[in-house]
Amino acid sequence: MRLFSSLLFLSVLSIFLTHTQARITVKCVACHAAVDTFRYGYEKNVTGVKILEFANFICKTFTHHEPTICKGITSQFKAQFLYVVEKLLFQPSQLCGMLMSDCGTPFNPFSSNWTVPLPPKPDPLPENPYSDPNYAKILEGDRKGPPTYRVLQLSDLHFDLDYAPGSEADCGQPICCQNKQLKLKGARNRSIQKPKKPAGYWGTNGPCDIPYWTIENMLANINKTEKLDYIILSGDYMSHKDWSYTRMDHLQVIANLSKLLENYFPDTPTFWAVGNHEGVPVNTFAPHFVPSQFRPQWLYSAIYNSAKDWLTNENKPELLYRGSYALKLAPKLKFVAVNTGYCEKTNFFLYLNQTDPDGTLAWLVDELAASEAAQESVHIVAHIPPGDGECLEGWARNYYRIVQRFNETIRAQFFGHIHWDSFSLFYEDMNNPKSNAVGVLYASPSVTTYEDLNPAYRIYTIEGDVPGSKHNIIDFETYFLNLSSTTDRSYPRWELLYSAKEEYGLADLSPKSWQTLSKRVLTDIDTYDKFVKNYARRSDYHCDLECRHELLCAMRASHHNRTALCADVKISKDPLSAVIRERNKPTTEKVVAEQSLIDSVKAALWKQVSSWISLPTEDL
Repeated sequence: MRLFSSLLFLSVLSIFLTHTQARITVKCVACHAAVDTFRYGYEKNVTGVKILEFANFICKTFTHHEPTICKGITSQFKAQFLYVVEKLLFQPSQLCGMLMSDCGTPFNPFSSNWTVPLPPKPDPLPENPYSDPNYAKILEGDRKGPPTYRVLQLSDLHFDLDYAPGSEADCGQPICCQNKQLKLKGARNRSIQKPKKPAGYWGTNGPCDIPYWTIENMLANINKTEKLDYIILSGDYMSHKDWSYTRMDHLQVIANLSKLLENYFPDTPTFWAVGNHEGVPVNTFAPHFVPSQFRPQWLYSAIYNSAKDWLTNENKPELLYRGSYALKLAPKLKFVAVNTGYCEKTNFFLYLNQTDPDGTLAWLVDELAASEAAQESVHIVAHIPPGDGECLEGWARNYYRIVQRFNETIRAQFFGHIHWDSFSLFYEDMNNPKSNAVGVLYASPSVTTYEDLNPAYRIYTIEGDVPGSKHNIIDFETYFLNLSSTTDRSYPRWELLYSAKEEYGLADLSPKSWQTLSKRVLTDIDTYDKFVKNYARRSDYHCDLECRHELLCAMRASHHNRTALCADVKISKDPLSAVIRERNKPTTEKVVAEQSLIDSVKAALWKQVSSWISLPTEDL
């Protein structure tokens, strides 16, 4: 083991001394060296126990996680990791590209060239309602106008049953604001120190999830203020303490949320989608080519039982098989829930075979083709946007092709995962953002505050099911809780943050209108400031040039070709870069801190290696 570790540190030192970039480079270099060493040990027939010990060593050495967190991570993935590694031996650029952003390949390191077959477009094509000159008049109500649906979307609740008001919100760990941190700190120091940043009663702007009672208060408020037609849950119900996930805890969270919804909305249809944090271990969704003990049918069964009052008999087998389902909400409106756990970058099983796991995208194509033939509209709900860094490119590219092919049938896409309030576009040419937009994906804001956000939810107004309706989204409103003005003793006041059409001056919510807005966010500082305020649900949110570039790029990149899709939003070409840079001038302290980090890592690495070099040969 000592030789194993020595090789690692020598590799890190030799590579690190050629790099002088920021914090991510240090971690990335360490990851590459660690994987090289791991391969060496594997080839020398190191046992599974030693491999896991080494993984725990890497976690504690090269991350900021507490030892208990590292132990939890390695034990969580023990069986899955060893199963996959026996089937496939990773290369550094592949594994590090999978585990870390901007480290190795930016998307799937293996072949992403698999293709889901698409049927040819019918002739003639279905009519585009936005091109009909009478369309606006119909909606404005030359007659009484079509009835509308009011639809609530809740995304990324991440409620924390261990949330503790008054606990440390600046704990230096992946998740804070928990009572257990007080106990751990007290045990180490024999006294509980006063928190630097105490967790608020209703929630905290910081690396904290949201307490159960705040979610209940939100649902009670919505119940009083809205008459809903149905509710969409777009995934991620568990806290971010993912190193300690168990099936039993997940089932408890699903049961608690089901009870809350049944209490406040007993007669409102509620439809669930699966998020990556529903997996145990996190992000893990084993397809059927993997042994049954790894498969998540226990999870799909729990989701089905929570939603079964609103589902059909036909939904049960498809939901239990792949975590996806489709049903009619109205005679000409189909609702499709898609499990994006099969595109998750750290779902280790996909690195054995990522080609359309469990036939999910082929199944989606069949559902869309049937709706197209029946002249139905389709609304899709899912969790991970295809352009997100956690989604494999093979899936992202194929989903993009599906949206292009069925753009006249897909009338809405409801996603979550990113926690920001945003959207992303699909173009006629998937690698040319100057081509016409043919689809738009809505990334709903998160209910959780994680990280440094205000909790929020969204309500859509959608065309009802009447003759001629295409079930397009007419408008939406985002509501939020401003934690900076909410005290522990005050009753929370959920308020309107903005409505899309009014806030951004949109004529409608067509893809063309959102494409126009994406250009205005790039060039107009007032529009950009509005967007950033809504993006984080905070008027004081700090977004520097890198943050701005990521925000702008995510609007355009619904798959992973940022070289082409984000060329016009590079910092070097940004028309507002001078303004943003002036707002965010780096302080001398920040520059000194970054150099101090690099110097301290160099010193620590050399100290460790020097101690091993001086050891007697037999100890190596």
